[in-house]
Amino acid sequence: MKKLTMIIILSFLGIGIFSIKYFTTLLDSKDSAIIVNKPYSFKDHYQDKQKLVKAVDNIFIGEVIRENGNEKYTGKPNTQFLVRITQNIKGSLLGDITINQEGGYYKKNGYLYLLTYEKSPLLKKNQMYLFAVTNTKKGYFEMMPKYGSTLLDNEDEKLKQIDDIKKALEEM
Repeated sequence: MKKLTMIIILSFLGIGIFSIKYFTTLLDSKDSAIIVNKPYSFKDHYQDKQKLVKAVDNIFIGEVIRENGNEKYTGKPNTQFLVRITQNIKGSLLGDITINQEGGYYKKNGYLYLLTYEKSPLLKKNQMYLFAVTNTKKGYFEMMPKYGSTLLDNEDEKLKQIDDIKKALEEM
């Protein structure tokens, strides 16, 4: 009787672990994800700073505090990040806001994938970025791939990006 009970318990435990591994990301290392990069259909040529400045509602320097959530939109993963605003360049946002980045981790057939657009990596915790975002009615701000965030490695890069945006604002 004890053997049968032990076999049943171990069977359920094995099925549970298999299910968690196959259907969720709980036991997966994000470093082992298969990267899927897709092109993004832009409405304009946003490498031109003037066009970017006109297209977005807010531009600011911010630090990523943490990943804040995930959701699917039109069947594709989106990842939200809590960002602390440190300096406004266009607009007047204050405090911490949530930014949505298209792309993120998802499971399919037991494998972990990372969806990115235009080879834009997911935002990283404790990193400073120049953000260009648009307001939404969903409670977060939308960031476009490739042009919506620029990693700021040092103070010189930060000052250069601020100057470029301010020049584009003046030329509008």
